[in-house]
Amino acid sequence: MKKSMKRLAWMLAAILVIGTTLSGCSSSSSTETTAAETEAETEAAETTAGSEETDAAESEDTASEAADSSDSTEKITIRIGHNATEDNIYQVVCEAFRDKLVELLGEDRVSVEIYANGTLGSQTEMIEMIQMGTLDAVAFGRHSQIDSRLDVLNLPFLFTSDEHQTAVLRGDEGAEIRETIGECFEAEGIYMLGMFEAGFRQITSTKEISSLEDLQGLVIRTPNTDVLMDSFEAWGASPTPLDLNDLYTALQTGVCDAQENPYQLIYTNGYYEVCDYMCVTNHSTICDELQFSKVVMDTYPEDVQEAIWEAGAYACNVAGEENVKRNSELLETLEGLMTVTYMPEEDLAEMKSIAEEQVYPSYTEDELSAQLVEAIQALAD
Repeated sequence: MKKSMKRLAWMLAAILVIGTTLSGCSSSSSTETTAAETEAETEAAETTAGSEETDAAESEDTASEAADSSDSTEKITIRIGHNATEDNIYQVVCEAFRDKLVELLGEDRVSVEIYANGTLGSQTEMIEMIQMGTLDAVAFGRHSQIDSRLDVLNLPFLFTSDEHQTAVLRGDEGAEIRETIGECFEAEGIYMLGMFEAGFRQITSTKEISSLEDLQGLVIRTPNTDVLMDSFEAWGASPTPLDLNDLYTALQTGVCDAQENPYQLIYTNGYYEVCDYMCVTNHSTICDELQFSKVVMDTYPEDVQEAIWEAGAYACNVAGEENVKRNSELLETLEGLMTVTYMPEEDLAEMKSIAEEQVYPSYTEDELSAQLVEAIQALAD
């Protein structure tokens, strides 16, 4: 009996141990399952969040690209001003620039508006406008107003022929000279797109001029360019600076007796109507440029900037070729409208000698001016 009771106690103890063990296993398995499920859920949440962040980033990139695309394709309107008539070479360079730029970028991308006859202001005012960015571009020859060192480009008898002008202003051999000039403009907030010939300057007057002596006391209009005013003063005349827009009336009313300009300006501005005489002197030339506002240009996309530079170089070549052609033909035309005389060679030699002795030294004191004169003279015929 005692053995039976002892065996029963051992059996109950075994059953209790087995039950406890099974319960422990069940609890551990449940805990592990719950932890695994929690970890899986966390990974799923992280994956979802990561996916959403990636989608958001891609969405932002797409929006940014769309904005960039919109900015680069937005139509641009460029305004160009000059103070001459619509049949002047300034109009030619502006139209050539417009046509080439539209060809490069397309009509849906760019339009160019040209304002002639000083509609937007005097040359001085338009220079200030492009520096401030309130005007996009200007065709002019007032480089000395922007950097006084560039006045040397207007020195009398610096250029010896049309071919010499072309070499300096548009030829490969004059590239370094133009680069130096361009750097001077850029420092003042202006990009020089290119240069072109204006042609040699001649004197028209209300009284006949046929010698250097006839310049004595002559009230002659010159541009607001110190070197030309100093030159005419050295030759005995009385120079007075007037804006081109006021010149016709000044000649008509007797405010001044004479003016000096290339053939094409004499013709297109009708100075033969208020001056009966023209004396051929070829005493100087004021190089023309097509200029663009740096403030404005720097806001354009890169492809637009490249197109503007290309169109500018093209336009200056077109204008230069056209101007040489016109000037070669206009002398004959003007001979039918005015009494034309020629300054004697000995007087021209004396004018050159006076200029070199009395004018050149004060304009070549600084290193840049002296280097420009030397480089230009080195390309003479």
